[in-house]
Amino acid sequence: MELRHLRYFITVAEQLSFRRAAERLHLSHPTLTKQINDLENELGLKLFNRNHRQVELTEVGRGFLVDARRTVVSAQQAIAHAHEIATGERGRLTLGTLSFLNHLFLDDALAQFRELFPLVEVTILHLDTRAQLEALLNGSIMLGITFRGLSFDDFDSEELTMKPLLRSPYCLVYSKHRSLPKGRTPKLSDYRDDNFLIFSPGILDDYEHLVRSVCQLYGGFEPKLLPVGNTSDSLMSMAAAGRGVVLRPLIGLRGRTQAVSYHVLPETKIRYEMYVVGGKTSDQVATVNNFLKILFEVVRRLPCETPET
Repeated sequence: MELRHLRYFITVAEQLSFRRAAERLHLSHPTLTKQINDLENELGLKLFNRNHRQVELTEVGRGFLVDARRTVVSAQQAIAHAHEIATGERGRLTLGTLSFLNHLFLDDALAQFRELFPLVEVTILHLDTRAQLEALLNGSIMLGITFRGLSFDDFDSEELTMKPLLRSPYCLVYSKHRSLPKGRTPKLSDYRDDNFLIFSPGILDDYEHLVRSVCQLYGGFEPKLLPVGNTSDSLMSMAAAGRGVVLRPLIGLRGRTQAVSYHVLPETKIRYEMYVVGGKTSDQVATVNNFLKILFEVVRRLPCETPET
């Protein structure tokens, strides 16, 4: 039994005439009669009482009509849903993100996405870079938002796609009470005796590698690392309290400069770079593409270097 058999049956039941039903279905009378006979034979049930003058549903036919209509409606809904999924109007979107700097763009992007695509089920998972890459490869998430760190070296780049999202200069954050050299712009080497505050072990380990690399390459010294917190806010609070200095992107200081001082490191050429990362098939999913369009538009309005700059 195929779906067309149910449509043929419903049309005959509504018209109570094989001739009128055949015209409505754009079939010949003999073809429609054969299709209904095939349906009755497959079911082993008589659905119509018919003679040369009239057609009537049997009691079995009346009951079958209720379920046949329900089945056809469900099939039509399934087809409509499939088209909605194909265009991204319905479906799911599972994101892996770092909590660091997400407040600058993610909430706004998600709110806009929800307004435009209310039928899409969105799930947000806060994962570090390595966990995001693993989740992309095993299909647990559909898109990752992270910065490119040491963890990328452990994964096959052919299995992943990367699109630059934003760029920002690095700066050093320190207590307002810390004394600085007078008459010149501070250099990174001026902080060789300071503690460089980093995350606790196991939290954003790529950040520790970044701090070491920047200090060695642009300051010529091995930094004294002090793990003091599990969030960016905790590092900032410790810097305000005079426990040390924090290397962080300039863009992340919006609204935080009342409690601390900072300056951009002029001698460093590197930039904080955030990426959206997908699996091989991520760009084939409409919900992902729809979200990316919104996300990049939100980021373009931020005071940062866009991927094109």
